[in-house]
Amino acid sequence: MNRSAGFTLIELMIVVGVIGVLAAIAIPQYDSYIRKSKRSEAKVALNTLAQRQEFFYANNGNTYTSKLGSGGLNCHKQGVCSTDGVSTALSSDGNYTLEISGVTANGFELKATAVSASQTKDTSCQIFMLDSRARKSAGSSGITISSGDPNGCW
Repeated sequence: MNRSAGFTLIELMIVVGVIGVLAAIAIPQYDSYIRKSKRSEAKVALNTLAQRQEFFYANNGNTYTSKLGSGGLNCHKQGVCSTDGVSTALSSDGNYTLEISGVTANGFELKATAVSASQTKDTSCQIFMLDSRARKSAGSSGITISSGDPNGCW
């Protein structure tokens, strides 16, 4: 009886096949979880900018600002933006552009738009919006501020 120890080629191919199937299932799920976790960058940035807007309002004659950079919200100094711009800036990790729009005497709108390759694949939650009345909205292009969150992004 000459019995050799080891694996046959068929056994190895079955193991490789099982690993391939598991990887095909696991990798897309992992990517999805990573995209969802990076959404928090936009949400934290918008909430912080809204707080900064209210602070600016209280300290500057009851008026809101349309500037993210110096003379406005100074988002870079707050750790919210990696770059300061006049009306747009890049978020701290560079996954979203942040902007202030719709500034009036009575309110403002903040918007975070996905720009990184991974976050632009997040088709249901590419854009986050928050206004001075704490109304939140999220979705893909063409969204408007509403009181609900139909996509479950927030």
